[in-house]
Amino acid sequence: MSSSNNRALVAGGVLVASLAVSVLVAAERSYPVDCLPDRVTAFEPVATNPNSLFGAPFLPGVLLGPPGDSVPLDGSATVAAFGYGGRATVQFQDIVIEDRPGPDFIVFENVFFLDPVPSSASDPFRVFAEPGIVEVSADGETWTAFPYDAQALAAAGALSAGATIDRALYLDLVGLAGITPTFSGNWTVPNDPTQFDDAGTGGVSGAGGDAFDLATVGLTEARFVRITDGGTSLGFAGAGAGFDLDAVVALHARPLPPGAPDTDGDRLSDEEELTLHGSNPALFDSDGDGIDDGREVAGCRDPGSSSLDPFVHGEPRLWALGAICTELRWSPSPGATFYEVVRSDLAALSVPGWLGGVDCLAPDQLGLRFSCDIETPDPANPFYYLVRPLPLTGYGRSGTLELREASTSCP
Repeated sequence: MSSSNNRALVAGGVLVASLAVSVLVAAERSYPVDCLPDRVTAFEPVATNPNSLFGAPFLPGVLLGPPGDSVPLDGSATVAAFGYGGRATVQFQDIVIEDRPGPDFIVFENVFFLDPVPSSASDPFRVFAEPGIVEVSADGETWTAFPYDAQALAAAGALSAGATIDRALYLDLVGLAGITPTFSGNWTVPNDPTQFDDAGTGGVSGAGGDAFDLATVGLTEARFVRITDGGTSLGFAGAGAGFDLDAVVALHARPLPPGAPDTDGDRLSDEEELTLHGSNPALFDSDGDGIDDGREVAGCRDPGSSSLDPFVHGEPRLWALGAICTELRWSPSPGATFYEVVRSDLAALSVPGWLGGVDCLAPDQLGLRFSCDIETPDPANPFYYLVRPLPLTGYGRSGTLELREASTSCP
């Protein structure tokens, strides 16, 4: 699947005027700034049938949320497989990753330990890993690759299919993505693979993943991240072959200037601060920690608190696809397993924060896809689709940031 097939991209809701669903009639996004990418600009798998690769039915949203839930001995399922030699590019549209001291972003793959999980720095271990080469770009045209040990990657490639990587080879592969186990935890804390974290599971800090510092490649900022499967064929041939991208998370970033009043100049509008974040629109740094509010939100930190816990509202982005019927796909929300899918019409949006009645399409949808609605909207009054993670009770926010309620809902 290529980016040209991504028919419509918004968060909160999408309007569909006809079954062709080839043009986005209206878009709405309640939370304009977070630390997650906003667009898959290219998905270039290598497989006889790319649509058979794991995660293909959930593109592009499956690549644009936070890391999926997983455990040290079993990787995340919210991934998309590239096939051997495939690659994908994601873009940050609301923020710019910038170089500051330490790692600036993390790439998560569904790497996992083989039993047993190490309990000390001296314990041997093995990981099931599929390394990937990481590049960054400010404009999507000029690319810079992070350095890695080509001989170590070749050594991994010489292993048989399904083989695992030991501690020594793991350390030689530092500089690549897809080598550090990923599991549920604080996905805004970077891991240093050369240091065993006694407080972390298996010595891994945060939720694992592989962290990258723009200073390593001499760049001050980037908005595109491209990952290419390392061609090792370590995975098993078939649906899960190749690098399995879970998520890319910015740690150091700044928002683009808002198109609304911003009294303190922190790149968050006054209304965003008051309504969404609870920070002070008159203070550049509401919690006094030395990082301005905009940069905190762009790094998924709470601008009103010194807490290091991830801070993201997690409203799904929603896409509509299809010609015969309307298929919906969305990005994952932190901790959500089930979603509710509803349909209304354009008239329902006439009052901010209110939907009126809605038609329930799926009360407990498992996964990131609904297929599909065969009803045809009136071109003069398009359908309006919404997806919300359960157990939330509201329907997100309107384009003017009011909490949205409805007179009816799913059973």
